[in-house]
Amino acid sequence: MSLQLDHIRTFHAVAECGSLLAASRQLGLTQPTVGRHIDLLEDSLGLCLFTRGREGMRLTPKGSDLLSAAKEMMDTATEFERVAAGLEDRIEGTVRISANEIFGTLLLPGLLAPFIFDHPEIEIELDVSNQVSNLLQRDADIAIRLFRPAQNDLIARKIADLPLGLFAHHKYLERNPAPQTAADLKDHVLIGQDRNTGLISAYEVAGIALRPNDFGFRCDNDIAEINAVRAGIGVGPLHTGMASKWSDVTQILPDIHVPALELWLACHADVRHNKRIRVVMDFLAKKLKTPYAASML
Repeated sequence: MSLQLDHIRTFHAVAECGSLLAASRQLGLTQPTVGRHIDLLEDSLGLCLFTRGREGMRLTPKGSDLLSAAKEMMDTATEFERVAAGLEDRIEGTVRISANEIFGTLLLPGLLAPFIFDHPEIEIELDVSNQVSNLLQRDADIAIRLFRPAQNDLIARKIADLPLGLFAHHKYLERNPAPQTAADLKDHVLIGQDRNTGLISAYEVAGIALRPNDFGFRCDNDIAEINAVRAGIGVGPLHTGMASKWSDVTQILPDIHVPALELWLACHADVRHNKRIRVVMDFLAKKLKTPYAASML
């Protein structure tokens, strides 16, 4: 019996994702290739690992028995790759950066343009998502995060505090007089999030108690929330550096303390000595601290 690590990796991905299509997207393979890997693994083992149905791929009891061993193998392989990456002396190669929607969409392309021009030997991959990337599993080499990373195996640098405030467009304020107190906010159209309760918690810290249905416009997409403020829909939070260059929005209730966001850079401890990752991380740390970065948002 000859087993291939790629086939075991595919088995693990299909078991975690629940379908060939989702696993193919995660692995960067075609769906037929994923299906072929599963067929070959089952043939090698002489076991049926999945039942196929309309609801996707479900593990058989024997497949379930093998899942924990497959996960251990994937963790070991990932650790091997991390350590090997940390030993590289080459500058050239790929660096994968993970960032949320605001940074990944509005800031990083412009911020990275001169770096890419000066370092053509380094390829940049940008993962834009509000889902937290798993640096331990090498989902990314460098992560830009708005909270302090807590995992022990990560190297993290705090870059800055990002001040926030409540803003509204001039067109909205022409129709609705600006609130004078926090209590007045309930008479306004508030822009907030749909399922994520983080913004409600931030309002609570500022002394404003809200429920989800107090938001007249709700959306969990950060870019849509920003554009809703700029379109004059209502009152919403913005990064003050970002808002300072938009003359059509103005800050309201500036005396209300809105907790600042902490900006952090993180990478796995195993790759901190990798030259190309260190070059990119040092560049980001320097640029993100400058007013230049805020002006690009």
